[in-house]
Amino acid sequence: MLAQRMEKVQPSATLKITALARQLKAQGAPVVNWAAGEPDFDTPEPIKQAALAAIREGFTKYTPTTGIPELKEAIARRLKEDRGLIYEPAQIAVTCGAKHALYNLLQVLVDPGQEVLIPSPYWVSYPEMVRLAGGVPVEVRTSPQNGFQIQARELEPLITAQTAGLILNSPCNPTGTVLSRATLSAVACLMRERGKWIISDEIYSALTFDGAFTSVPSLGADVYAKTFLVDGVSKAYAMTGWRIGFMAGSAEVVEAAGRLQDHSTSNPSSISQRAALAALTQDQDFVRQMAREFAARRDRLVEGLKKIPRLSWVKPSGAFYCFVDVSQTGLASNAFCERLLKEVHVAAIPGESFGWDTHVRLSFAASQAQIEEGLARLDRFVRSL
Repeated sequence: MLAQRMEKVQPSATLKITALARQLKAQGAPVVNWAAGEPDFDTPEPIKQAALAAIREGFTKYTPTTGIPELKEAIARRLKEDRGLIYEPAQIAVTCGAKHALYNLLQVLVDPGQEVLIPSPYWVSYPEMVRLAGGVPVEVRTSPQNGFQIQARELEPLITAQTAGLILNSPCNPTGTVLSRATLSAVACLMRERGKWIISDEIYSALTFDGAFTSVPSLGADVYAKTFLVDGVSKAYAMTGWRIGFMAGSAEVVEAAGRLQDHSTSNPSSISQRAALAALTQDQDFVRQMAREFAARRDRLVEGLKKIPRLSWVKPSGAFYCFVDVSQTGLASNAFCERLLKEVHVAAIPGESFGWDTHVRLSFAASQAQIEEGLARLDRFVRSL
């Protein structure tokens, strides 16, 4: 008999479609994978060598639950250098991926029945994590007309006595939207005035193409005090499988999250921690090169989409996703993606999982050749409807 909490949790459509695409590819189908939520680049060689060195040195035992001291110090240095943020090691916890950091924070911040505000479109796991914490996810609808920028005036009436806090994600999965400094300032000011916390998911921060990235805790001391930053090495260093993320914020909350981790996963992989240390302390040119390549792929995808009828989108400014409106095709997102995969072997993610059944998410974490081929197939598919 399943616990009641699991009755409210939906499976991840992202993982489901990706698994189906891999299955078809294994069967010999020429699948173009536009469903991927990870860079298609290999982990840089110096990072691999650091992991191998850790194994050879016997660095294979338990570590402190929330990470080795030298990795926390490297995270603090990177946050200072890249975002101008000052955190002490006691304010940082290393986790088994950024998703784990988000989960732990919601578990220690949300009481049963409390509401958590989530801008929509949203990453598929946010509402489910809130539900698993006993909370109630509250959708804050955004609009393509203003580039999916959350509006403080639309957020304000949704803040109630039951509101615990707000989750922000910039650059955003699935839209690729980079929230402007003006937008973030207005929203952060409102949440500060109401005494609510913010979780700022900045996992795609290194992959920003147009304009400057603004980190929420950088908006002032009062915002810093009520904000919990989440990031990791998965996207910026092509290390999704290594499972290293981190949180930074109030030492009291981070310590509580560490106690939760004591009794759940314990420490992240010792070998992965040494790899992450190498990633954060090496020359960052790999990250910049990857961001430039993703920007070029974004441009090629958008140019190709312009030639396909009945589709519309907002040009993404970060991450590696384009959120495409397919409502003019007459198909809802699940039917569109199922037929796209079966008929022309292109994998995409239905927007229903992100709260928008009118859209599909296309990942340009694929080679230029795959983007070209995918565009040709997508064009053929849409014109056949």
